[in-house]
Amino acid sequence: MKKIVATILTCFVIVTLAHAQKDNSKVDEKIYNKLSNLFTMDKFVKCIEECEHMIKNDNYARSPYPYLYMSMCYYAIYQDQESYDMKKYKDPLRKALGFMGRFKKKDKSGDISQENSDFLRELKNASLTECANLLEKNDVKNLPNLARDIAKNYDKDEGMLLMSGVYLYKSNVKTDGDRNVEMAMNMLKKKQAEGNAKFDYDQEEALAKGFIMYTDYLVDAKDAAKAKTVMQFAKDILPSNEKIAKQAEKIMK
Repeated sequence: MKKIVATILTCFVIVTLAHAQKDNSKVDEKIYNKLSNLFTMDKFVKCIEECEHMIKNDNYARSPYPYLYMSMCYYAIYQDQESYDMKKYKDPLRKALGFMGRFKKKDKSGDISQENSDFLRELKNASLTECANLLEKNDVKNLPNLARDIAKNYDKDEGMLLMSGVYLYKSNVKTDGDRNVEMAMNMLKKKQAEGNAKFDYDQEEALAKGFIMYTDYLVDAKDAAKAKTVMQFAKDILPSNEKIAKQAEKIMK
């Protein structure tokens, strides 16, 4: 497992290194010379320590890269937990999400996020898979925490907000669930009103999953009327999505 994780994440590093070279920044080069070597040698703990030092150092604190590496290292630990002291590195997936969120705020142009889209996509999918696993285990202690982290770090992603809201509902945390769902729906309605309801592949996939989860939840909650209203809105927002069309056949009948 460790070799598989290292191989996958090393591919992300190569892309990120290319961006640093394109930036031609001496500070970034110094960061990469240190962090990339540690990361590619699977020294994730040492890499985390160096990232922490850089984040506290004014010379590096504005750079997105230490936050990206922190996220990647904690995700690597999450994927290989049997090799680490999990009392010391508790909640690695939540930490990976947290540092990912901070990284995206530092990456103001979005260029680095775009070049590391494979890693970001994998982390997003892992967080949803973990939510599903926690729900199956009826772990109502850890599921709400992870769902809140998803909402916090994907606060501009309507699909992730919808799904986090549903997971909160299923954890009996209705107030937070309502807030996340309402936020997602308001953002979508605004985009629709402005004629700006356009989504890339990943955004559309997340949004379709979110609508499907939410309408299924409403049906299970005996609110078929609201489920139909939401489903019609989903069809208007994603008129060509096959998954939405299939869900609409089930909900609207």
